[in-house]
Amino acid sequence: MANTSAAVTLIQTHSTSSYLQDSWLFNVTGYNDINTTIANNSDNLTEISTQNKLFLPCNNLENLVDEATAEQVERLFHLTALPLLELFGVVTNVINCLVFARQGLKNRINLCLFSLALADISFLLLSFAAKFFSFLGLFDEDLEEYWSQKYLNTVLGPMLGMMNISNLMTMIISLERCICVVSPFTAKKFLKTKYMAIGISIMAVYVLGFYSLLNMKYVTTRLTDPQTNTSRWLSRLSDFYLDQRTVIDILYNHLLSLTIPCVSLAVVVVATSITVNTLRTSLAWRHEMASMPTAGERREAGVTKMLSVVCFVYVTTITPSIAQAFVRTLVPGYLPSGKYCNTFVVTQTLAHLCEVTNSSVNFLVYFSMGTRFRATVKDIFRRNGGPDKSILPNAVSLPTISQEL
Repeated sequence: MANTSAAVTLIQTHSTSSYLQDSWLFNVTGYNDINTTIANNSDNLTEISTQNKLFLPCNNLENLVDEATAEQVERLFHLTALPLLELFGVVTNVINCLVFARQGLKNRINLCLFSLALADISFLLLSFAAKFFSFLGLFDEDLEEYWSQKYLNTVLGPMLGMMNISNLMTMIISLERCICVVSPFTAKKFLKTKYMAIGISIMAVYVLGFYSLLNMKYVTTRLTDPQTNTSRWLSRLSDFYLDQRTVIDILYNHLLSLTIPCVSLAVVVVATSITVNTLRTSLAWRHEMASMPTAGERREAGVTKMLSVVCFVYVTTITPSIAQAFVRTLVPGYLPSGKYCNTFVVTQTLAHLCEVTNSSVNFLVYFSMGTRFRATVKDIFRRNGGPDKSILPNAVSLPTISQEL
């Protein structure tokens, strides 16, 4: 390779985001006749400079999965299962929003479920946009490569933000049900719909605000190799990020990336366990006393059972992503740029499939377990939004999600 004024040094970075395709980083001090000095492929490489860096594709030969297999798996899911789930999820969550709005958002649980559906719609749309580069590759490989890098500073931040808002909404719902079962009078006195709406709004602004920093972390760049006269779209760390690196890493890596999913999962597991055990104890006591529960108590029992299933689905589908994050932290080579980079791509694709599933299947739970939910859905489609006179306003149906004690 000819002598040049440019120097490119390959280095490795550590990313805590499960979505960042950061792979290999290198410093660029010029673009004329690039002379490359490549460091040994080691798990212990660390970042040695804060100048501009660009991401190179993962081509480590010591992977458990070869690069071609990883690309095929990623493309297969991006073109089949993921878009189908996303389409189904968007349509059904729109129906969820219509049902909960029709039943009344002045009811706090309806407000929470409406907010959860809205967050899931946003996440699914942004997820489809982020992974759309695989569809573009069917027609234009250059456009595919461009969007596979460009989404890092356009769609990634809002997508992760909406996913974590969905996580937090599931946590809030599990807590609301737990308080309603353990101490219904406390719930009625203190858990006002107005306060719930304010809290949800503040939470959403906080999470989206900080995740928007990710959009300022990367800059998309087209790099041309003068030796081969070929060009590639790559991403580099922005000057803004490099100047504010410590603050951004603390906010994202610790306060957002791991804390929200882990805390949400822990709270959902504990709250749902308490709720189910308290409900079983209450029903067993009434059975021993030969006492029939009131209509209101039966309604709350039905709602709680249905939302417990929602929480169970959440725990099941979100656990792979959290496990992936911990493995990435504990195993140095388990990175988009490490020894097991292709294995990482495959497992990350499967974990993302689980996240999309979590945001897409709530309608099935509501429809199969909610009598009044089914009636409202049928009413919407049958009457085009008009009232169904066969459903009395004060009718008792199990489980219902529009009435409180």
